Amino acid sequence: MSFSKKSNTRRTIVFFIASMFATGIATMSAVSAQESPDCFGELGLFEASGDMGHPKLTGSTKFDPATQRYTMTGAGYNMWNERDEFQFAWKKMKGDFSIQAQVKFVGEGVIDHRKIGVIIRSSLEEDAPYADVAIHGDGLTSLQFRKAKGAVTEQIEASITHGDVVRLEKKGNTYTMSVARFGEEFVTAEIAELDLGEEVYA
Repeated sequence: MSFSKKSNTRRTIVFFIASMFATGIATMSAVSAQESPDCFGELGLFEASGDMGHPKLTGSTKFDPATQRYTMTGAGYNMWNERDEFQFAWKKMKGDFSIQAQVKFVGEGVIDHRKIGVIIRSSLEEDAPYADVAIHGDGLTSLQFRKAKGAVTEQIEASITHGDVVRLEKKGNTYTMSVARFGEEFVTAEIAELDLGEEVYA
């Protein structure tokens, strides 16, 4: 997982896992001058983690400093309609930035639309507006977004499936998805005029 900064603001890395029960791994690389490997805490570069919404099964986030790999488990209501349940590791951010991760599911799974990816949210409320790049259990890869609190999630599907390298860039109120299969070229899509506020949870 890597990240880059577009202005003189903080930067972050993000990973989420959601929709019924799933386990996933994200790998991070490249830290900034502001955030050296020495600053890794129990959750790596994240400030906190926890279950969003009220899933019946408790999730977890673990960081291995030797491999710079995050392993997460999560469960919950499908991250799609008016509210979400998922395991989330986050850091508060301001300004323009991008997030990139190489992600994979662990195990076959039983839910076609379990999800793994990167996300930016306006708040930690279960029905908060957000934008994400999600890899689904059946291979669907998409830019998902909720435009207003409590609104139904919308999506723009990528032209590829089964991507495993995901990037989400925030530039003002424009959010751009870039996704690829490892070693191949990115395909992109964007949503403009999505106001998630001055400070976001990434």
